[in-house]
Amino acid sequence: MHKKLQKYIESYDLLQNTNTYELKPNGGMIVLINQNVNYEVLIQDEVFILDSFQAMLINAYEESVIIKSVENINLAVIRFKGAGASFFYEEFMDELMHHAKEPVYLQKDILSIFDDVEKELDVYFQNRFKPSKSQFGVMRIIELLEENLGDYDMEEVLRIANVPRKIFDKVFRWHVGLALKNYASIRKEILQ
Repeated sequence: MHKKLQKYIESYDLLQNTNTYELKPNGGMIVLINQNVNYEVLIQDEVFILDSFQAMLINAYEESVIIKSVENINLAVIRFKGAGASFFYEEFMDELMHHAKEPVYLQKDILSIFDDVEKELDVYFQNRFKPSKSQFGVMRIIELLEENLGDYDMEEVLRIANVPRKIFDKVFRWHVGLALKNYASIRKEILQ
């Protein structure tokens, strides 16, 4: 993964040679890029179809997501850190926040081949990156939580944010999808 993307993206993974896969929650968002047949994506017992060569953005905060297919799965899975997805898909954040349990379907044919997935994904995400317009550096607060294994001091967080608590809560939730307390507890569990 390109060094500039590592601040926002946790991992690129390639799923193959299985018919069912469970994506564990990580307190962030996930993009699935399909390079094969249609798959069923189960989000809290509701089924969504991921068409051939389609991509979808999903919340993976607190609930597992199950992917099923009659044939072998052939997917690229991109896991974002905390608010990372908002820097690449800002235009979809309102939709995701209002319908958190539903995926957002993205463009088709993001990847042309699976030979050099990492290189193609780097190019795609570098072209999609847009600096945040938020009042504070939400990724600095995410980094603080990561460094402290999910622990935080609210006064220190507000000092970094340099905004009142009410504004902070709203903006953090919009970018991350969860309240700071919920996000921190999920990350704490994962990191320990």
